Amino acid sequence: MDYNTNTKPDAIDLSHHLSQLSRERMQSPLKGMYKYFTRPGIIMLAGGLPPPEYFPFETLSAQALVPSTYKTSSSSFSWLWNLFGSGAPATTSVSIPKYAEGKDPLALQLSTALQYGMATGIPALSAFIKDFTSMVFQPGYANFQVLINAGSTDAWSKICTMLLERGDGILCEEWTYPSALSAAWPNGFKPVALPMDGGGMTPEGLDELLGNWNEEERGGMKRPRVLYTVPVCQNPTGATMTVERKKKIYALCVKYDVIIVEDDPYYFLQAGDYVPPSARVKPTKTESDEDFIKSLIPSYLKFDYQGRVIRIDTFSKTICPGSRLGWITTSPIFADRMQKANESSTQGASGFAQVLIAKLLVDEWGMTGWFRWLKGLKAQYRDRRDMLVDCLVQESHAGLDARSSTSVKDLYQLSFRDSRRRDEKGFLLGSEEKVEEPKVLLSFVAPQGGMFVWLRVHVSNHPSYPEKSTADLILACWEELAEANVLVAPGTMFSGITFGDDTQAPSACIWGGDAVIPSNEEELRRELVSENNGDGFFRMSFSSATEADMRKAMKIVGEVVEKFFKTKY
Repeated sequence: MDYNTNTKPDAIDLSHHLSQLSRERMQSPLKGMYKYFTRPGIIMLAGGLPPPEYFPFETLSAQALVPSTYKTSSSSFSWLWNLFGSGAPATTSVSIPKYAEGKDPLALQLSTALQYGMATGIPALSAFIKDFTSMVFQPGYANFQVLINAGSTDAWSKICTMLLERGDGILCEEWTYPSALSAAWPNGFKPVALPMDGGGMTPEGLDELLGNWNEEERGGMKRPRVLYTVPVCQNPTGATMTVERKKKIYALCVKYDVIIVEDDPYYFLQAGDYVPPSARVKPTKTESDEDFIKSLIPSYLKFDYQGRVIRIDTFSKTICPGSRLGWITTSPIFADRMQKANESSTQGASGFAQVLIAKLLVDEWGMTGWFRWLKGLKAQYRDRRDMLVDCLVQESHAGLDARSSTSVKDLYQLSFRDSRRRDEKGFLLGSEEKVEEPKVLLSFVAPQGGMFVWLRVHVSNHPSYPEKSTADLILACWEELAEANVLVAPGTMFSGITFGDDTQAPSACIWGGDAVIPSNEEELRRELVSENNGDGFFRMSFSSATEADMRKAMKIVGEVVEKFFKTKY
């Protein structure tokens, strides 16, 4: 596979997007000297660096799982079969000394990893990440750079202040990651929600909103210049954007001069389409690295020939969240501004986290081992996704029917069970009487990976609707689930439309129609939620529950939902 960047263009000058704050950032005078720290023979009299011999850590050691810990080919299903099915898991010893042997200034050692250092991260880890980025994401321009940071939230917060002025809007999916909005909100950066369907944000919605932007009607807000998106296995909806849709959205961002911030924490948890158990065939061998890369939906980076995509990656879902370690891929001008922001704030990610992960990836696993680990995670999350969807479709409750829709791929609907006979796909047999179909109670689109199923509750089909509001009814359902010991996340937590209102408690978990929206924006914002009025949502995670707990939880969901839709409130 050719990753040569010689024939690709360099990023264009997009410095007009920099905020005033970012333009005024200066390189720290002390940080400017760091490039000399590793020069052989340098006599250090300039910096106030504690001598490494005063560091109390002589060695940092750990036992790490081997890359092949999780099987990728055919086996019986169990979350922890590798860990507990045949004794203790295989491990390898990872050890970092205070002083490495030899005189390699880039060697992994505590004397440098735990010292003040460059805000770009440990060089060996940075080089590994750049090679990995070239192989997997294949940026469409030549002079891309990577910059290590203290996790995705740290990166996003600095991106916001680098690009935005107080009062600016941020384009985002109408259902989105709330912590991203929370990080931006105190600085006066407000979400501007875009319509979604089962495939994520729609190009048509983006074009219509930007093409018809009216500053006066928007309270003086200028047309947004930053798009925040989680395009793969999206949180909370689980939607995965196709290549064709990404290309259309990228073209629109070129047209309207918008910077794309691609936050992709679930990228390596892609599991492919859900396949019912009757047709499910597990792989018989581990796919090659090249086939693994081809199986992944391409990043926006691959189509980015201008350098207008800032991609955020993290080790939180592939190593561990507590590492607080990730990286961005971006153009030189944005990387420079982000580095300067690091120098005057966090300086860099934790030296402990960096050196441990660098030792694991660079010295122990290597690129081949890292790919093998990611393939194992893919298989594990595929099994988890399959189990939750299986339980929803097959075991939710004896009183409910579950069958796939004929019009939308991977859409499943749950209704009251009726006495009519159906074929194995859930469709009526020809001899059965043609009577009105039962009303849909729940529906969901099976995700292509990630961690979540986005469950639509068709509150408009409840006997108390519309006498009782969507908000009241969805709260009642949520509370009954919680009282039955099943806790799901209420959809309102993820609303980009009502974010910042006082309606973000579970009682406002709605698709639209009942939220209190500021009057000056009410009509415009309601246009985004005019369809499917009366529906509420719950987000259900399959990332950590055991198989037994999933089965139990889905049976409870079925029982509670059946009772809920038969109860007059």
